Amino acid sequence: MDRKRIFEKVAKCFALAHAKGAAPNEAETALRQARKLMEQYNLDDREVKAFLVNEHCIPTGTRRQPPTWIFALANTCATAFDCEYLAFPVPREGWSLKFVGLGVSPELAAYAYSALNLQLQTARRHHVAQQHRCKLSTKRRRGAIFAEAWISAVAEKVWEFAQGRSTETEQAIQAYLERHHPGLKTNDLDSTQAKGHDQKSQRQGWEQGRKARLNPALRQDAPAQPLLGGGAW
Repeated sequence: MDRKRIFEKVAKCFALAHAKGAAPNEAETALRQARKLMEQYNLDDREVKAFLVNEHCIPTGTRRQPPTWIFALANTCATAFDCEYLAFPVPREGWSLKFVGLGVSPELAAYAYSALNLQLQTARRHHVAQQHRCKLSTKRRRGAIFAEAWISAVAEKVWEFAQGRSTETEQAIQAYLERHHPGLKTNDLDSTQAKGHDQKSQRQGWEQGRKARLNPALRQDAPAQPLLGGGAW
């Protein structure tokens, strides 16, 4: 039996052991079988945890490093679905985002990012188009300030229903990162400073972001549903 098949069998046993509604004796049997397989094939506990992690990639649509607010939006969506996100350049394709977590969480986080990004891009373009008699650099700065404020408003709503990562999820993601991305670097996200008339862009971004409605039912145990339109996801 190849190593991948072994990991799959162990993962299935752990899933049965932690399944909702599983009888105590069934859970105990599944857990005992998982441990037996690990001992039989000399599997490391962190290897198994890393294998349990799923991933879902999505392109950012830019060849240059994306602006800070793209990463802020990805972080917000990752937080909402108890995931972690990675950003990296792909040769000849541009920058991509990868959401990692347990179960369907990465797929839901990626879907939420796509839905919110579409709304944000539309709102940001409309706001920038209203900036008259100012330099291109000023328009870009105000567009960034608008986007960051928009995301901040959405992020505040995320915390209203985000469950937060469990210890199991945290350990699995950490094991995955150590195994597949040992040289990972963490960068802080610096917001754009708003001065003078820039504060109007900040206020409008916040007001527009508050209109986004977050659906608490769209969680790890719920199927993804098309919720675009009407400023909601």
